[in-house]
Amino acid sequence: MLTESPTVDRLRSPELWGDLLAQSDGYGRWGRRKLAAYRELLASGEVGRMVDEYSAGRLSLGPPTRRLLNKADGRKKVVFTFALADELLLKALNRVLQSTTARDHSRVCHSFQPGRGPRTAYREIHRIRGLHRLHCLHLDVSDYFNSIPVEPLLASLPQTITDDEPLQQLLAKTLRDQCVLSGDEQVRDFHKGVMAGTPIAPLLSNLYLRPLDAAFEEARIPFVRYADDMVVFGTEPEVTRYGVDIERRLADMGLSLNARKTRLSPPGAPWEFLGLRYEQGSLDLATNSVGKLRRRVRRIARRARRRQDPATHAIRRLNRRLFGVGGRPADFTWASWFFPLLSSDTTLRRLDGLIQAQLRFAVTGSHSRRNFKEVSYDRLVSAGYVPLVSAFHAYRRGRAEYETILERCTLSESRQPEHQ
Repeated sequence: MLTESPTVDRLRSPELWGDLLAQSDGYGRWGRRKLAAYRELLASGEVGRMVDEYSAGRLSLGPPTRRLLNKADGRKKVVFTFALADELLLKALNRVLQSTTARDHSRVCHSFQPGRGPRTAYREIHRIRGLHRLHCLHLDVSDYFNSIPVEPLLASLPQTITDDEPLQQLLAKTLRDQCVLSGDEQVRDFHKGVMAGTPIAPLLSNLYLRPLDAAFEEARIPFVRYADDMVVFGTEPEVTRYGVDIERRLADMGLSLNARKTRLSPPGAPWEFLGLRYEQGSLDLATNSVGKLRRRVRRIARRARRRQDPATHAIRRLNRRLFGVGGRPADFTWASWFFPLLSSDTTLRRLDGLIQAQLRFAVTGSHSRRNFKEVSYDRLVSAGYVPLVSAFHAYRRGRAEYETILERCTLSESRQPEHQ
């Protein structure tokens, strides 16, 4: 029997599992089914058995399933998923480690930590003296999660993890195991790193880049990182030198830069970071963010054509993607990422026009001026449609007004049950 550890103590706390289930209370059928499965695992005693095995250092997770997801640019992204019981335990461990490793993260890293995110990243950027006079170098790590070499990662983990013997043993076994499921076949994958898509991957990836963060933080160089996305500021010779230094440090860690996403912007020129476009002190949606939303809306509209009530179906899907309608207030949404930082509604207005056109296409199957008569704006609103501009200004006026405008979507859904 291994010595009791902080993670074992927390995993045996009913409060941890109650909080975790509340966080996992997602929207949509799959979210509800998964939550029910999680509850069943806890009620059956399966999770308790796994915690006992974990405490004794005997727990081994099953091989994850490797999947390919389509990216916005047409390329494929490799992600991994564990069986539900293994996934639930990893979620619990991640929740525990969010607090126990809080001091091990760098101040310049703004990803995957409670209370940190795009807002804190841009708050840090706005504090940079003479920002408008500096060059901006934007860099991106290639295939970040899956490229992290396992042995250097394990050797670099902070003492808060290495002193916890059951945790260290489980991480080592899970990360070193090269077996994955691909379809119905078990194969070996020598390039899975910390496994994108798994609950523990974001935290481990943050910790692995601590030396890079620390080098820039200690040198007081204007540098901000969010996961694999980073920006550094200075004169042109400085940022050129910083870029070379970052590339060298990453190479020493077994990582590389994505040359396609490396961009140098001179003073006064716009630059993009975290899906936003910074120009002369103002923030708008980045070109790629606009393109992603356009493509998503078009896919939703095309799929809605097969439904008995296309407008209702499309609007429901859209409201869930944009605003999290049907989920919890704490859920990540498109609006919660962008609304706090946008400086104007200019691009939102253009997107509203595109969204309305696609909703009308979902009903009529064509793009013509007659659509405005056949599918009126009032009809869209009665089905629960909320323009981005209206939601944005309600958000800016306060939480109460924002929640009120989203309640309109919920009421519309309750009045108009969707035909499947």
